[in-house]
Amino acid sequence: MSTISVIIPTFNRRAFLLEAIASILAQTRPVDQIIIWDDGSEDGTADAVAQVADPRVEYFGAKNAGKSAALNRAMQHATGDYIWICDDDDVLVEDAAETLAGVLDAEASIGIVGGSYTRFSDGRDGRQQTGPGYWPDLSAGPPLRHLLEDIFLFQNAMLVRRSCYDRVGPFREDLHRSIDYDMIVRLATRFPVHMVDKQVFLQRKHDGLRGPAAQRHAASHVEDVWAKQDAEVFLGLRTHVPLSLLRAMYDGNPETVSRAACLQRGAAYARHGLWDEAMSDFEAGVKAAPDTPLAETELNICRRAVSGKHGVTPPPEALARLSLLRRGSVAGRDLAGGLGRGLLWSIRRAASERDLRETLRLLGLLRRTGLRLQSASGKARAVGPSLQERSQIPAAAYDW
Repeated sequence: MSTISVIIPTFNRRAFLLEAIASILAQTRPVDQIIIWDDGSEDGTADAVAQVADPRVEYFGAKNAGKSAALNRAMQHATGDYIWICDDDDVLVEDAAETLAGVLDAEASIGIVGGSYTRFSDGRDGRQQTGPGYWPDLSAGPPLRHLLEDIFLFQNAMLVRRSCYDRVGPFREDLHRSIDYDMIVRLATRFPVHMVDKQVFLQRKHDGLRGPAAQRHAASHVEDVWAKQDAEVFLGLRTHVPLSLLRAMYDGNPETVSRAACLQRGAAYARHGLWDEAMSDFEAGVKAAPDTPLAETELNICRRAVSGKHGVTPPPEALARLSLLRRGSVAGRDLAGGLGRGLLWSIRRAASERDLRETLRLLGLLRRTGLRLQSASGKARAVGPSLQERSQIPAAAYDW
């Protein structure tokens, strides 16, 4: 049977850490190694871990250097065939190892297996559970596409072959947040991800401070911090998201497939607020087939580009480039229409949340860009070519 090494980087979370370790020790499929990497804790973490009487637990104390450094150093001591990175404040479901490892054992072509999760918090009325914060419709499109658009898979919920980590290299030590996101995308662009429809861990929501010692922030600020760090992550990932891999997501004629790949990468960058990169991809996509109307699949890509969780904030330069695209070709006009669909969705969402300021801002954006769902003449849009999004990417496409 393949072996499993669990790595838990920790910093000043003694009480939460003990519950996390207990959930690992209670797995129905026993793990083989549990590495606790203490990143400079000052709350008695070392003494607490010393009380855990299990030979599989290995404790390492180090000077605070951040989560990425902790993971990179702990990885050097991991001996398992499969690597399971767990946060120090979350709790595993008791059959999580059995569920995840069973997939890797059964299919050698799968490098990464992931599952779902539930959030919980402890209060006066006991433990309260809620659903996951963001979860895409995995019935449409491959997991990679969803990961590029937004993070939904967490390391607690994924088991990875050690050989995959060796292939993609170490965690980025220059990042303060979104470390997991960066690594997951790097893994997912090199190896197939298999998702199981099963909950494998509980994510704790609490008011404690987040981040490394030099970059601590309150839980209430986490969304803003994540948005900024996600943008930094995707700037560094530009060469890790090749268009050849994205073309393999689609079935259709070569020109339309090439255009869809450009639009998909552009949509991912737009959702992360990187509009210069997004517009470069949108322009390249339109150039690939300027006189061919967008397929419905492509319109959906455009819609998703402006319906992300971090909001829609194109700068004036991007709006000017978009205006040129809209006036310059059939494909450019349709791209603008698809973005208009997404903006309307975002406007409805802001209105339903009674966010008047955001609703008015988005309405103004819709008006300034001239985005609309019909052509300039008011006639119905021409039907685009046939284009299908695959649910799985062919294995050969990962070898780029």
